[in-house]
Amino acid sequence: MSDIVFEMRRFISECWANVLCQVGGTVVYIDHYAAECLHWYTNGKGFLVLKDAGAIAVHELDMYHFRYVQVKDAKKAVIISTASDPAFYQRTIKMILAKNAFDSCAIYCGVPCCAANYPGIKETEERLNYSKLKGNIKAWMASGNLSQEPSVDIVHMPLFIAILNRDLFVTPPFGDLMPSLDGNVSNDTLCALNFLANSFYKLFDSINARLDIYSLGKLSDQLAENLENYAVNTGRRDQMSEATEMGVSLILVDRTLDLCTPTSNSVESFLTKILRTFPRLPHHNNDVAIGMSPVFGTVEEVQRAFQVPGCLASVEKITMDLFILEKEKKLLAMANQSLTDMVPAKDSPKLRTTARISGHSLEKVLSKIRTTNSIDPMTVSTEKFQSILAIVEASTSQKVCQLELLGSLEKLALQNLSVSRESSSILAQLSNVIRTRIHRGLDIENLLALLIHVYALAGMQIRFSTQQEHQLEESIANAIFQDFQIFKGSSSTSTTSTYQRTLLLLGGNEATVVRETSRRIAARIIGTLRLIAEQRSTLQDYRFSMVRPSSQEAIRYIGLLEQITRDVLCIGIGIPRELRDLRQRSSSLISAGFNLFSRGKAKRHPRDNPYIVIYVIGGVTAEEAKVIQEATLAHHGDKISRVILAGSRLLNPLDIVDKILFS
Repeated sequence: MSDIVFEMRRFISECWANVLCQVGGTVVYIDHYAAECLHWYTNGKGFLVLKDAGAIAVHELDMYHFRYVQVKDAKKAVIISTASDPAFYQRTIKMILAKNAFDSCAIYCGVPCCAANYPGIKETEERLNYSKLKGNIKAWMASGNLSQEPSVDIVHMPLFIAILNRDLFVTPPFGDLMPSLDGNVSNDTLCALNFLANSFYKLFDSINARLDIYSLGKLSDQLAENLENYAVNTGRRDQMSEATEMGVSLILVDRTLDLCTPTSNSVESFLTKILRTFPRLPHHNNDVAIGMSPVFGTVEEVQRAFQVPGCLASVEKITMDLFILEKEKKLLAMANQSLTDMVPAKDSPKLRTTARISGHSLEKVLSKIRTTNSIDPMTVSTEKFQSILAIVEASTSQKVCQLELLGSLEKLALQNLSVSRESSSILAQLSNVIRTRIHRGLDIENLLALLIHVYALAGMQIRFSTQQEHQLEESIANAIFQDFQIFKGSSSTSTTSTYQRTLLLLGGNEATVVRETSRRIAARIIGTLRLIAEQRSTLQDYRFSMVRPSSQEAIRYIGLLEQITRDVLCIGIGIPRELRDLRQRSSSLISAGFNLFSRGKAKRHPRDNPYIVIYVIGGVTAEEAKVIQEATLAHHGDKISRVILAGSRLLNPLDIVDKILFS
């Protein structure tokens, strides 16, 4: 039987091979999401791969990028885009062609042409029409007084997957997707779901999958329906094909059904600590920028050569596995061994670490290596140094203390809620923490993430008193007002968070106006928190986040994906149980060859297939990846299905704050 990840990699490789074979002697314009997919496919070498394939120049493709320049001696453009908005292509491509005299243009588009009978949300005239776009592009090119008839090709290319390791992948073009709390779905979201369904259809068709679909949540139900519609409307391949079918259970889940896990400050997975410590790589949702100066120093010529930061995509795949699964102590020992192996024997006594290996002791070793070694031998091991620096800096970051404090508050909340129940005083305690946050070295954004965590944890099991909620609302309003004064007086223009941008957009200088606006924002936040608590109210088996595993054990929190995984794999049960909350689509409606004839009315179970893909609309966390991978590894000999986790993006707590409270 074929391996699903091997087949996915083959699918991705074929897509990019089709693109790369056309970039020789061209100017390449690529959007951020496609670039992020290429980034992970090429192990962080996307730009170099395009240049090695013969690209004359590479530019970012962005709706609001107005600095497109003329590229001399270039007659062909290759445009790689995942955008679904026709206006993007009309405006952006027209601007590019106005500054260049291309006689040939190839567009690789992630969205299928509306001319095909695809199910969609927008009216036909509002969808991307290849024929219409091709005609417009030819007219724009001809206006440049070309000596020959311009050539334009538009190819549908589903570039949407980034594989992080064998058990985890994300879909960058859909990184902004997040289910709403009130159940309302915008037309833009419906279009994105339709685009995602088409992309999944192309993937599963390519890998010859026999697909059973399950969904949990309103947006997931819609995505499952769209995916079924593609199978029905597109037709099926030759059913006489001798290709081996690959049984796959696809479980779609709405992120908003569990906002407790992505707002947790648990750092059981070291990858979580890395994602919380380093800044994101520019225009990336799933990778970080690792500064290389601790190794290569600050010499001007060295900085020019190594100004590109390190990243997770360029570390070895086995290292990514270790980042997800292993404890910090083991990773520090691994980093120490790597440094020892890289240092010449004559220098090894000088660089010997102390008996107790820590991030700070390894910092000293790195400093010694930088001063005793020449640059040339070190450049050979840049990939290893990137992983070592990720371990060292995540272990020694000043943010670690803040994470530990937030983690302590999180544990206090769980203990308080599990013991005090309806009489819990946790909101009063958190109100006090918000009032004293500056003294404690905490910011309101992380505390808002903690509040989301607490309300999601309490769910419908615990009702908070009106008095405590009023007190909390007042504390939040005062904090927002204070932050507005701080941001307004700051000379810094680098506002990276949605929260900061929201406050700066308040405008006005009168304190009374700003204070009233702060109160309105705080009231809206409290209303949103109440909605968060109600998200699981209609579920049966997964209604509660706090569970008591047995009468002898204390109440603990268990994430939704962990609950689903344990039930799907029948861990601790032995026999398949009915999954009442998962909505199953028609049995084997989508199958290898997209056979629309059902095999019978017997209800299938996800573990009936050798592969289970859990895709979360809204994103997943490193902690969830760790829990699921550990669950499957622990029962590897039991012949259970292999579980692969996937999601729109990798999440941090502040991503949830931005999307849920301020988007």
